[in-house]
Amino acid sequence: DKAAADKAAKDKAAADKAAKDKAAADKAAKDKAAADKAAKDKAAADKAAKDKAAADKAVKDKADAEAEAGAAKKAEQEAAQKKADAKKIASNAKAEFTNKVKKGWKPPLGASGKTVSVRFILSDSGQVSSFRITKSSGDDAVDASIKDAVYNAEPYPMPEDKAARLEAKEVISKFTVQ
Repeated sequence: DKAAADKAAKDKAAADKAAKDKAAADKAAKDKAAADKAAKDKAAADKAAKDKAAADKAVKDKADAEAEAGAAKKAEQEAAQKKADAKKIASNAKAEFTNKVKKGWKPPLGASGKTVSVRFILSDSGQVSSFRITKSSGDDAVDASIKDAVYNAEPYPMPEDKAARLEAKEVISKFTVQ
């Protein structure tokens, strides 16, 4: 009986040890699987966060580029508008200059119908800095009278706007004796 009891005790101890070893192995495998799953989940979450950050950056970069392009286009349009405004101001100023010359012009008698074309350059202060007859009337007295009229009309009222003033400095006009 003792041998059977010893064998039974030994078998029970072996079975208990095997069950304990199996439980420990199962626990270790379960812990490893949980750790692997946690690591895999963390890696997936990190990748998702990284991908989201990259996508957000791409969206922000695109929005910034579009905003920059919009600002550049707006600046270009404003510059074009400013240039157009300056041209209009200069054109009006040149017309006023020509009218000022016409009002003060005293052409010689008997020169009716004769036309003279001139080009004159004005300084920033509206003084004539250069004068040239570009197409003579064929009558020296008419040509001299228009030159006198151009110089007698100075100073010309120059536009305040720098770009318009620069544009208005060169006046090319044609005058016909009435």
